[in-house]
Amino acid sequence: VQLQDRNERPYGCGDPQERMGKLAGSKPDLSARMGFSEEEKLKISKELIDLQIETNKMKEQYETENFELKNMILSLEDRVQELELCSQKVTGERDALEERLHALETSRKELADEYIILKSNYLALGKELDQEVRRAAVFALMFLA
Repeated sequence: VQLQDRNERPYGCGDPQERMGKLAGSKPDLSARMGFSEEEKLKISKELIDLQIETNKMKEQYETENFELKNMILSLEDRVQELELCSQKVTGERDALEERLHALETSRKELADEYIILKSNYLALGKELDQEVRRAAVFALMFLA
């Protein structure tokens, strides 16, 4: 019985005339909602475009800053390499100067030793000369006397 009642009733809620009345009454409502919806769509589209513009500006700013930073990094890396080469050059020069200093110190020590020997020889010769002069004076006195 219930199945038969259901089959005899049209699908949907209530009477078809009642449903048509509701549809007819909702048409102005639907038009207003669709108009409002179009307005909202325009506003949303405008906001979306504004967001895209802002996003593009931010991307451009990011790209610019990224480019500048990469250039700065490359410049700093070049400077580091330049300083490393300069450091290697200075290190090489320092090593060469240390070797030369060592050679000069060795030479100075040799000259100091030679000077001491020469001075002691000079003093010894001076004493010998004095002795020879005294002998010659004594001999001259003896010879002249």
